[in-house]
Amino acid sequence: MSAGVLSKQQVLNLTKPGPQGKIVIHSTSGSKIKVDGSSFDLPIGPQYWEMRGSCRTGKALNLRDIPRKYAKNDKASTLEGDTVLKKGNVYLFESGCQLDLSGTGIEGRATGRSSIGRLDVLVRLLTDKGTKFDRIRSDYNQALRLEVTPITFDILVRPGTCLSQLRLSRGSERLVTLTKEALLLEDPEDFPVVDRDGIPLTTDWDADDQDCWYPFGLDLTPDPQAGCAGFVAKNNVDYPVDPDAKNSLDPMEFWEPVYEEDGALRLQPNRLYILRSKERLRIPGHMALECQAYTETMGEWRIEYAGFAHPWFGRTRKEKSGTPIIFEVRGHNIETFLTDGIPLGNVCFRRMSQPVEEPSELGVYEKQELKLSSCFKPWPAQGV
Repeated sequence: MSAGVLSKQQVLNLTKPGPQGKIVIHSTSGSKIKVDGSSFDLPIGPQYWEMRGSCRTGKALNLRDIPRKYAKNDKASTLEGDTVLKKGNVYLFESGCQLDLSGTGIEGRATGRSSIGRLDVLVRLLTDKGTKFDRIRSDYNQALRLEVTPITFDILVRPGTCLSQLRLSRGSERLVTLTKEALLLEDPEDFPVVDRDGIPLTTDWDADDQDCWYPFGLDLTPDPQAGCAGFVAKNNVDYPVDPDAKNSLDPMEFWEPVYEEDGALRLQPNRLYILRSKERLRIPGHMALECQAYTETMGEWRIEYAGFAHPWFGRTRKEKSGTPIIFEVRGHNIETFLTDGIPLGNVCFRRMSQPVEEPSELGVYEKQELKLSSCFKPWPAQGV
């Protein structure tokens, strides 16, 4: 197995007995593991605790300690049917998946699924004695748990609901990550970042800077369908959102359109905004993308969620304009103005361990422009 992010086929192989009979990825939820181009979904398990606050493990704190010390009730609850998770509360779930990475040289990174981040739900993966959220060290062979915190909406979950996704890779950070210099050596047709006309965006990138992070900026031009620059979540919605309800909820009951004013967008404190990037993606089959969640230098706002994009994202469109990424942005403390083109986040590109063939079916966000979570119907044209 070459260094890089594991492909769908490589992950599927790990769900079956290997040469010594070992199974690396076990489903404990009773459902089949769903694998996309470069990650697989992590379902929640049947046992959970309502917590008194967020807490991660550490070198002196294991997964068993956390509910014993910080749960509202020592006894775990059982997820038997549709259950509402209340906004502002923290829940700790067993994962419906177990890993045995011992002897594989494989490690993992997790992030909330795109549809979950767009609902303002924080999902963090916890490992035994792990010092960071969302990281699984190589040779790990312990339980996994998911911390789930709805912020804006109550959400509805049930056994097997998938809130998180996990990406596995083999090799050091240096071997897996493509530097700017390495990306600029790619064939121009394979350069993964383009403008709206499909022209590779290489000239504004300092090739002498060996950093791997590529800045993506805010696009305040009106969305071609909705006619607005973005959406902001309504306050005080009094019924839960079902993330499994595909293309069924009226978006206007949950969101309001926002528009640029004199070349800027005004962020109100403690509200979630859905915005899109000016730069666009056409990822070739031998790369995958990782989004950086936020940096403290950005001011009184932050990007709430990290994210993944798979090989071929934005590349299967008939036009070569690519596909933007979606930013979930939350204002903090004071009103803030974001100007058109201002960097909102950073992305980097990872090598695939093996190239991925063009998929026969497009992902739900493959042709997105300004798109809400997939549980919502499309926004009415021009906001009507």
